[in-house]
Amino acid sequence: MRLKIFVITLFFLLLSIPEAKSKGRCTPVYLFGVSASFTDSIVYITDIQLLDSAWLDEKTNFLLCRNEYSNQLRSHFNNIGLPKRTCYVSFALEEKDILKKYEKALKHYKGTAKKPKKFDIRELDNDDFKFESVKPALFEDENAPVKSKKEKKREEKAKKKQEKKAKKAKEVVRRPGATEDATPPSMPPRH
Repeated sequence: MRLKIFVITLFFLLLSIPEAKSKGRCTPVYLFGVSASFTDSIVYITDIQLLDSAWLDEKTNFLLCRNEYSNQLRSHFNNIGLPKRTCYVSFALEEKDILKKYEKALKHYKGTAKKPKKFDIRELDNDDFKFESVKPALFEDENAPVKSKKEKKREEKAKKKQEKKAKKAKEVVRRPGATEDATPPSMPPRH
């Protein structure tokens, strides 16, 4: 029993470690969430959902901001009056892989025919709860619309033109023979 608690605690500690700065890519993923409580025998599990724009680490193919998805599920239960629930998400790139993970999660809480577990499993459909995409702060500019070379040149010209106008507006009309350090005639000299 202690080993199970240790493994579960270690699992959630690993989930809470912030992601290292790395390259990522935006891709569709399948995911579902599970919410359980140590003080309650009811376990909630969401339907498998296709999230069209999730961010994955390029090297490990691991879901970035996974704690945010867990927090979405946790806040859903807080809003409906079920606080202090432990929530986690599972994801996969392929539908067959997520189906295996889903069946494994169900089997974990249902048990087998010989050794059934005493959990009340309730499924949340997409009408009850739906995950929303989370974009890591590292990649805020990556989804900016791609501009053509002509548009970029046009913007650069317009920017230079505005800078020239601003520079001309700042220039002070000087009298002939006046230096840059000279004070304007309306101000008394400093002593």
